[in-house]
Amino acid sequence: MISIQTNYAAMVGANNLNVNNSFQTKTIEALTSGYRINSSGDDPAGLAVANQYAANVAELTQGVINANSGVSTLQIIDGGMSNISTMLDRMQTLATESASGTFTGNRATVQAEFSTLQTEINREADNIGLGANNSANAGTLNVYIGGGSGTNGTNDSQVQIQNLALVDSGALGVSSASVDGALQTSGAIGNVNLNTSNLLMAGTSQEFEFAAAGPNADQTVDVTVDGGQSGLTGAQILTSLNASLNPYGISATTDASGYLTFTSDYAQNTAAPGDPAVYTPFTVVVDAAADSDGGSAAAGIAATNATPVGSTVISGSSSTANALLAVTAINNAITALGSAQGAVGAGENDLNYAIGLATSQSTNFSSAESQIRDADVATEAANLTKAQVMQQAAVAAMAQANAAPQALLKLLQ
Repeated sequence: MISIQTNYAAMVGANNLNVNNSFQTKTIEALTSGYRINSSGDDPAGLAVANQYAANVAELTQGVINANSGVSTLQIIDGGMSNISTMLDRMQTLATESASGTFTGNRATVQAEFSTLQTEINREADNIGLGANNSANAGTLNVYIGGGSGTNGTNDSQVQIQNLALVDSGALGVSSASVDGALQTSGAIGNVNLNTSNLLMAGTSQEFEFAAAGPNADQTVDVTVDGGQSGLTGAQILTSLNASLNPYGISATTDASGYLTFTSDYAQNTAAPGDPAVYTPFTVVVDAAADSDGGSAAAGIAATNATPVGSTVISGSSSTANALLAVTAINNAITALGSAQGAVGAGENDLNYAIGLATSQSTNFSSAESQIRDADVATEAANLTKAQVMQQAAVAAMAQANAAPQALLKLLQ
């Protein structure tokens, strides 16, 4: 039937033109965005899967950054441990030198360097987070990388670097090591605290007599500290004593309470008696009254009612004993440090392996996401050509459909 009221052919053409326009729009959208899925309606199920892959890629990308940061941290720790190892080697050299009975140098000088190394080990251990005052990196370090299935909690998504031990001098067992062979007195001399800036011994003097107790039993050393008119500080008293005592291997110092005490560095010898270059064990006697050497009555070091100890003996084993113990302690420290370095090295390797896996997973997840989300440019280009041809055909057909009713006018002529 031919009708003027309803042009069915034109309506069909218009509908198909709309479909072709929508198809062409989708094709252009895919080509310009590069994605096959540009909205949830394009592929709801595919979009959900693609989003999960994208999340995995984001997680793994940050995980690789975390792992690289972990490697950097371990490299810093490793460098610090390597430096501590070098210092232990130097300490071993000093201890071995002092442990020899033929050593003729000044053990106090050797001990000074040895003590400096102990302090530096503590500083560097704290600096790398494996010290007594900074143990931030001790124990287990957890580095989250991702990529796990989640069936084992977070354990399959992170690398655990275990057994990172402290490497300060205390943890390595060398904090109390000594190479000077110093022998402590059995008690303090006097009961006045010298760790003060107050002036002591004003108008008085104090005599100390050191009698040899070893092969040089006839060797004595007399030292008198004179306070002068104004008196002396505790530091000045120690300076005065040590100026006379150091040539004999005796050192004046203070104990924890600030009381005067003495240490002696000695070696067995066969040298002539009285030779100040040969150190011997001494008995220390504090004169209690004036004597022929001119010492005045003793009232302790400078203070009222200070009661000096009558005598005390600087005694002990051979001066090489401490150094021999230090050699053993340092050997054990080197072994302990080696174990700690091994844990750090194993952690670096684990993280590098994890970085390789995470990089591979990220690549594969990205590929899987691309298969779902990305547009096939060749296919979409073909679709665009198809849509353009169909659109042009639909427009031409609609023109013909719209012209058909005009033929009915000839029937009315």
